[in-house]
Amino acid sequence: MMSEPMQIGLCLAALAPAGLDAALRTAARNGVDVVDLPTDSTLKLVDPNRLEDPAHHQELRAALAAAQVHIGCVSNSRDAQLLLGPHGPHTDPIFAGSAAQKRDYGLRAALGTVQLAAGIGAPQVRLMLGVPDLGRWLSWWGSQVSWQDNIDTWIAEAEPVLALAKKLGVQVVVEPHPKQVVYDPASARALLAAAGEVKLCVDPANLAAVGHDPVAAVRGWGERLAVVHAKDLQRWKTPEDPRGPGWSRYGPGPAIRFRALGCGEMSWPALIAALIDENYRGVIYIEHEDSLLPTEQGVVNSLALLRQLLPVAQAAGRTW
Repeated sequence: MMSEPMQIGLCLAALAPAGLDAALRTAARNGVDVVDLPTDSTLKLVDPNRLEDPAHHQELRAALAAAQVHIGCVSNSRDAQLLLGPHGPHTDPIFAGSAAQKRDYGLRAALGTVQLAAGIGAPQVRLMLGVPDLGRWLSWWGSQVSWQDNIDTWIAEAEPVLALAKKLGVQVVVEPHPKQVVYDPASARALLAAAGEVKLCVDPANLAAVGHDPVAAVRGWGERLAVVHAKDLQRWKTPEDPRGPGWSRYGPGPAIRFRALGCGEMSWPALIAALIDENYRGVIYIEHEDSLLPTEQGVVNSLALLRQLLPVAQAAGRTW
């Protein structure tokens, strides 16, 4: 029997320029009642100086109630990055200072994000805590240094964040990304093995961007898979430089750009089928990063595709 169905949610980061109230209205207008609320200081959807303030939590709860939207996940992808780094000029636009000052800034952001999540009743907090040394993915001859050292550092530095989340009843979720300690399925398995209380957010397009099979990427996690992000992907496949907006590189491979669902090469019918096979019952959050479509149009298109693919009732199964 089918348990609770998968929900469709919306990451509010792309709607940040319009402000929180307008972002919530956009979600509600399009029939979305669960969202991911980022606390990043650059997005200004919440007050980064009041993450621990109960009065601010009350203001946010009132805004959510007015829009008839609830928060499934609170996230921080930029400020919290400074906990593990890099601590050089790469992160100066977020906070300029010494390595110790940046670590302290990142820790405060991560702890504050957990406290805000608890204060507004969000069950999950998705944190990107950075990576000490990106170069460790490449093995150097004769060296005993490996990616496991990054895993060990993550566990040590994240301890106060995990302790606070446990105390407040908030689930910490990590997302594989090239700028993180968890960047692929293997590193995700290593971190999940070391941190039994942490769960996983899988963005199949992020993993496809660095060469992994996106359908395989959502399989095999069991109950550790807590969140799924949805966007599409294009890869530039010719020798010349890519033309048009939105292209970037996720490593030494070809340029990529993210698109609204249905505008790229991802097989979302196969991905949804795999999630159903895996008995995933969490939220699929649309993450709009399309540089060619206006934000709301991209969101509407993505919603339409997911709604077409997700079952609305128990399937009859084979009838012959």
